[in-house]
Amino acid sequence: MPDAAPTLRPEIDAAPAQKDGETYYILYDRAGIAASRLLVSPMGLLIAGRLDGTSSILEICDSLSRETGDGVACSEVERVVDALEEALFLESPKFQDYQAQAARDFRAEPVRPAGSAGTAYQNDPVALAADLDKMLHEAPPPEESAAPADAFPRGIIVPHIDYMRGGAGYGQSYAFLASAPKPRTVIVIGTAHMPIRERFCLCEKDFDTPLGAVPVDRDLCRRLRQAMAGTTDLDRDVLAHRGEHSIELQAVWLRRLYGGGVSIVPLLAGSIGEFLEGDRDPEEAAADPALRRMAQFLADAVAGGDVMLMASADLAHVGPRFGDSREVTNGFLAEVEEVDRDYLEALAVDATSGLESLASHRDRHHVCGSAPIFTVGLALPSAKTRLLGYHQAVTPEMRQAVTFAAMTYE
Repeated sequence: MPDAAPTLRPEIDAAPAQKDGETYYILYDRAGIAASRLLVSPMGLLIAGRLDGTSSILEICDSLSRETGDGVACSEVERVVDALEEALFLESPKFQDYQAQAARDFRAEPVRPAGSAGTAYQNDPVALAADLDKMLHEAPPPEESAAPADAFPRGIIVPHIDYMRGGAGYGQSYAFLASAPKPRTVIVIGTAHMPIRERFCLCEKDFDTPLGAVPVDRDLCRRLRQAMAGTTDLDRDVLAHRGEHSIELQAVWLRRLYGGGVSIVPLLAGSIGEFLEGDRDPEEAAADPALRRMAQFLADAVAGGDVMLMASADLAHVGPRFGDSREVTNGFLAEVEEVDRDYLEALAVDATSGLESLASHRDRHHVCGSAPIFTVGLALPSAKTRLLGYHQAVTPEMRQAVTFAAMTYE
């Protein structure tokens, strides 16, 4: 029996592109491990999609030939496989060696570089500061208003979409924080967009930004390691931090808001999809050993009075770009908002109610921030939530929309 062709890495994604009036696809690594981008034809995309580790090149040729009605040469499949291998898009010894070396190199770096500078936000510090200040000054009034805070909130949900599309949500979040006393440390729990093997991973590095570095609270990191010992290997997935934007975007804001006077604990949270889309009851999430122990550590840290929790989290991802059969119409967006607001209202009850809200429809709108939000809510069961704002960022040319909210736990 012929050997199976290599497997396409699950982190590899595709975006449509036009070239000479024809449709092509750009393949890229959304985990940020491989820097390559590969332009492929529609047939190349079909070939890539068949690389599941179970079919040989000959079997892929035969199945595509039958389905398309055109003869697909094995040499064409081999050419696509070779290009994917060179781009480090396949699960192969070459990629594994590269990944291991990349992890060693990242561990050796003294700081975590500003990887999204120049893409999600401006690299020039003067222009960047002006952009952030504009978001603050133009922030819409909060949906649920309150008197000026005499203490910072115990927790807050902040979007992690790029600044251009997320300005209203960022402005509401950080305008609220600007009106309150500053914490000593912010534990930032971001979405791990790259699949990780553990529930959480820690990056014990100062975060560089165009505005200056944001220091890590090493003492709190040490206590976190002690608390999680035997439950979660916080270092196993550290490479996920290298290209991840969900914490970096908050580090930039925290540097602008507080200067160098606030430290962070950068944590990425892995998927909790088994409680939303599988057969496990959402109530089981609160009993998960790693989630339960993390929540207890966070609750103890906040109880000291100088630590704030931050969930860096977006909500729904809808439209054909994210696998939906429906186009992003006003009617569809109205439905999405209704479901999102049901989720936010459930979070006001408790963290498990929020999960149950998502599980009731098997997370059909792909809420990417459910793990950080659940973790913060589990740590603050008695907190009162305040919705500062709900927003939708629609990108018609990409047939997609992303939603997000700013909400506090007080």
